[in-house]
Amino acid sequence: MGLYFRKSFGIGPFRINMSKSGLSYSFGIGGVGVNISNRGSRRKVSYAGIQSKWYDKTWIVILLCIIFFPVGIYGLWKNESIPMIWKIGITLLISLIALTQIGKDKVDSPIVEKSLSKTFLPSDPGKFVNIGEVLKTDHFEVTVNSVKIEDSVNTGDEFRNLDPIKGKLYLIINTSFKNISNESEKPYYLKPQITAGSVWIENNGKKYEFDKDVDFGGDTRFSNNKGWGLWFYSLNPLQSEITNLVYKIPSEIKGDVYWVPTCADIDQKILLGSLLK
Repeated sequence: MGLYFRKSFGIGPFRINMSKSGLSYSFGIGGVGVNISNRGSRRKVSYAGIQSKWYDKTWIVILLCIIFFPVGIYGLWKNESIPMIWKIGITLLISLIALTQIGKDKVDSPIVEKSLSKTFLPSDPGKFVNIGEVLKTDHFEVTVNSVKIEDSVNTGDEFRNLDPIKGKLYLIINTSFKNISNESEKPYYLKPQITAGSVWIENNGKKYEFDKDVDFGGDTRFSNNKGWGLWFYSLNPLQSEITNLVYKIPSEIKGDVYWVPTCADIDQKILLGSLLK
């Protein structure tokens, strides 16, 4: 009668089997097992049939609750061997941790939310107008169509997008320019750099000037940034163009905001609204 010897050691899903023929190794997750054994130079791999669902394995459910909790919670409630009190407790704990992390991300955000309230005053065409009204200068009719504040700018060109900057926000002025003169004109001057005009913010009796809009760069005649910045060099008579002018402003500032286009006189301005915390 032959002797039979077999010994096995297991650590989690891993198992080492010792027998007269040598060592073999097995690994199993969720009812799917792999066995590897050596016999001389030949190696055999066999797959066990699926006998149970993955969520019936308590250790798999716990692991998934740690590394990927949506699936882990699903498996937790499908597992029939875990007591109900533990299911409730683990679900509440994971939910609390997730909500705490969401709140932390919001607090740590470098962007301060601001709003721009609409302010409408009786306009004086020679001095100031409101959003949607035409400001008539010597060579142009300028109209601000809309204004918004964003923490980033998507231009449609990944190389010219503007990412969030701590302590900064982007004031975006959607503007129409129409050349009303009888020759080609530029809606900007070199002073000493190209600028579309100055944004002014009045707060507690002080005036803050932001006189440089964002330069999106490149030869705009051949680039993809049309519609952003001063992408046109000049306008022919009676020609109109619409563009988005972008100014960086401090996130903590507040007050009344107006814009003075470069092509306008110093006492001509377009009222944009009021910055609120």
